[in-house]
Amino acid sequence: MENYNIVILNWNGWKDTKQCVESIIRESSSHNYTLILVDNGSEQKEINLIEEYCNTNFEMTISQSKEYFLNKSLSLPPEFYQIPSSRRIIFIKNNENLGFACGNNVALEFLRSQNQNYAILLNNDTEIEGDALGKMFRYLRQHESEGVAAVIPQIRYYKPKNVIWNCGGHINWLGLRKYHYAFSDISEVPQTGEARVDYGTGCALLINLQKTGILSDRFFLGEEDMELAFRLKNKNLAVYCIYDAVIYHKVGASRGRISEEKMGNMVYHYSMRMSNLKDHLSLPVWYMSFLAHYLSTIRILYKQNMFSLKKVNAMWRDIYHNVRTLTKYTRQDFIRIANKRY
Repeated sequence: MENYNIVILNWNGWKDTKQCVESIIRESSSHNYTLILVDNGSEQKEINLIEEYCNTNFEMTISQSKEYFLNKSLSLPPEFYQIPSSRRIIFIKNNENLGFACGNNVALEFLRSQNQNYAILLNNDTEIEGDALGKMFRYLRQHESEGVAAVIPQIRYYKPKNVIWNCGGHINWLGLRKYHYAFSDISEVPQTGEARVDYGTGCALLINLQKTGILSDRFFLGEEDMELAFRLKNKNLAVYCIYDAVIYHKVGASRGRISEEKMGNMVYHYSMRMSNLKDHLSLPVWYMSFLAHYLSTIRILYKQNMFSLKKVNAMWRDIYHNVRTLTKYTRQDFIRIANKRY
């Protein structure tokens, strides 16, 4: 049976990560997979808890720093793959917070060095239902010759479990994206079959590394899914949502209010989005997209009784400045931009 790999990135979230790992072991007992847990610079006490858990619950744990796994001549012990999937685990310690894309890329680079083509990226705050991962993997293997490069599941909120977070999404000609079936009851979503989508979130994403490559290291936190979507589109490769593969995500099912403290996060998010779109849209269309996103910000803030034209204009002046001056959004940029008050 062909092997696929499950990559889970942890950053000071061991309680959720443990539940995610245990849902995989519980629901995927008949699968041939390799579980790769990547710690992204958590506190030492959390790393100790993870290592204790791995050593107690797995027959074989390979626990090393990222430098060990990035050695392209690395060869894992042959007996590792002879152990049942649920009894073996790889634990990669990044020793610093590399962000979502670069944190996951350590595992993806390791897999490429081992000639492993298939990786499922799972948020640590997800739990799987039934044969979700197997259904995703089988669909990709059956249809990759037709240009399918990535597969996502139906993603539901963890609470309440009958509400959809998304089933992928659509990107229009201005680069505005919209989730499919967001906030819909599960009865409104097809429960079998599949659909082609423009993009899938990195929350639960199966990729063929030979076709997709690794995630872009341009963005510290967020936007990697949109960048990948455009990259696949440029290669005429497809992303599909498998409706009867179900995963639960622990995000709030109601829209959280945007506070004064979170407006800097909006600036960071839109700065990355507009930088990404500038690489894929013609300049006239990009300026129209800039205006469309500006108006979208007004609508969002107005709905939450936080609209101030002075603040919106200040935010978008900073966004425009960031797009013009930043070619890469580092951790330091994230801290600086997200912490600014408007």
